Amino acid sequence: MSFLLVSCVNNQVSDIQKSAVYNLDDYQISIKSTKEFCINSDLTQEKNKILVLIITECIKNQNTNQLVRRPISSIITVRFQQESGLSSYSKISDFIKSSDSKLNNIFNLRGHKIIKSYQKENTLYMSLSTKNISNLINTGSKFWKALSLYDDILISTSAYGFSKKNSNHSSYRELEEKLKSVVNSIKIIRINKKSSV
Repeated sequence: MSFLLVSCVNNQVSDIQKSAVYNLDDYQISIKSTKEFCINSDLTQEKNKILVLIITECIKNQNTNQLVRRPISSIITVRFQQESGLSSYSKISDFIKSSDSKLNNIFNLRGHKIIKSYQKENTLYMSLSTKNISNLINTGSKFWKALSLYDDILISTSAYGFSKKNSNHSSYRELEEKLKSVVNSIKIIRINKKSSV
């Protein structure tokens, strides 16, 4: 994840978009940057049936009306993975309960502790902590993850903050709200390829 550190100090604004639309095989994915967030298009990863987006904070320059990066307090990543057979699960809870699905494997949670979790609509939200706070982008030890399903696409969203104080509850609640706003900004539709030819 060292590339994230480069992005945070990059002053170029040509790679910032207010919103974006991507195609992932049979699906069209649209995501809009929520208030004070920008999608970094230069860090977008499209590989096989996986799409990864990096979202950082930005503000609008009053003089030029352009979006510019600001010193960030959080980074959000969104990972879309298309996998045949996921549509057989009508709810995210059914997917989690399935015998071949383990949260540790889905989220790569080795060394992490789940503080709390809850489900809202078809999204599972998890508050996590790690003892190993040493990482390349110097984030805090507490972070949020969300898992959603849409047809054959698994959506994993992660929100990392830079507060080092575990007692900083207001910052952590704000991070949760940022995660929710990004999750709610995602729209996915299935493309009928035959009709588009």
